[in-house]
Amino acid sequence: MSAEQSTLDWLDEPVELAPEVELVDGADGHPLLFNAASGTYVRLSPTGVRVVPLLDGSRTGTALLDAARRSRGPDGTRDRSPVLLSFLTDLRAAGVLCVPPEPLRGRHLALSWLFRLTPRLRIPARHLNLLLRPPALLLARFPRAAFAVAVLVAVAATVAIVLAMTLPAPMVFAGPSWLLLIAALLVQATVHEMGHAAVCQSLGVPVREAGVKLFFYLLPLTYVDRTDAYRVRSRTARSAVALVGPLVDLAAAGLSGALIVVDPVQFGWLRWLLGMQLFVILNNLNPLLPLTDGHHAMEAALGELNLRHRAFAYLGHLLFRMPLSAAHRAVTPARRRLYLTYGLISATYLLLVLSLIAMNYYRLLAQFTH
Repeated sequence: MSAEQSTLDWLDEPVELAPEVELVDGADGHPLLFNAASGTYVRLSPTGVRVVPLLDGSRTGTALLDAARRSRGPDGTRDRSPVLLSFLTDLRAAGVLCVPPEPLRGRHLALSWLFRLTPRLRIPARHLNLLLRPPALLLARFPRAAFAVAVLVAVAATVAIVLAMTLPAPMVFAGPSWLLLIAALLVQATVHEMGHAAVCQSLGVPVREAGVKLFFYLLPLTYVDRTDAYRVRSRTARSAVALVGPLVDLAAAGLSGALIVVDPVQFGWLRWLLGMQLFVILNNLNPLLPLTDGHHAMEAALGELNLRHRAFAYLGHLLFRMPLSAAHRAVTPARRRLYLTYGLISATYLLLVLSLIAMNYYRLLAQFTH
């Protein structure tokens, strides 16, 4: 028996969705398969939606492929078994079929291991969702008023920041309390993530967990798991989920700027904090960095789901000849150009940033060891 034949033996068994998998309407009305056991979503094409009802366990994969070879459509009889085989293989790899996924090997295993280099300190979000229920109810009840308040806060904060940056610095400057600065940034990051969670809950999709992750063991990032925001159909609402965090950061920077304007001497040390806050805002709005709010907002505006994964998958196909899923092959040439452009720019930028961080860590270690 050949290796290729052995990998297709699972098609001789009845093919059905796993019991915990359901079909839901997601972002922009896209149909999604949701696996309640793993918490993952799988986007379906219109053709895939028509195939899913056939995966009820009454037919083997071989029988489905035989029927696809004799498929009739507007263009007559046509062999559609290769497309169906790719679709079934993708569903198996995504873990939504009763057949477990095939173990990763070779470069697939190496890449999977590489992207798991992100240890996390997880905090279950059950208590956080209970705490944020009152503001979430207000946001759901008065969305237009909340938007108006957000715009006013953004404008006022921007004015305060500009005024603070244009004021002359005091001639005598005492060094800041670094513990106080770090504490202020930690409080800001906490409120930032709570903002994401509150907007998610107002849209009916509470977050799953919160915590801190160390991307590639180099870049610390706070986060809330808002995967279920894929269920939100509106692009505007998904953009609001992403942008509420930067709005919190902008409001915090505006508060620092306002205090500096009120008393440039007494609160002169806040210039350090303001600089750090602006750095955080600019980086968090950068769509080229992974898992930033700017990336999520751009993704929502483009109507994309998991843009980075799709772009890197397409880039991996071009550079390393990794196979494309049926969903990737079905996209338009314009989308492929988008994936290629974003993937190249984002990967280059990310490598540059990680290289600079690693070099700084190396210099620090060299100073301590010499």
